[in-house]
Amino acid sequence: MSLTLTIRCDAPLGPYGGCAAYLPTGSTDQGEAYATAVRAGWQTGPDRCPGHAYRPRPVPPVRHLTKGTPTR
Repeated sequence: MSLTLTIRCDAPLGPYGGCAAYLPTGSTDQGEAYATAVRAGWQTGPDRCPGHAYRPRPVPPVRHLTKGTPTR
């Protein structure tokens, strides 16, 4: 029998529970386990599954309005 590291999602879900997602990495090395998690789409520190990982959304460009006479 061998032991391996499992990454678990730290996302809270309500006042009494958390996300049940986990990722068995098959590795005994912490660095290698986190590298496996990143390749699988997980966010590390805090550990978040792909469904709860922060992904920045593109921000639309700001359109500045200028005062002036309307054109026809």
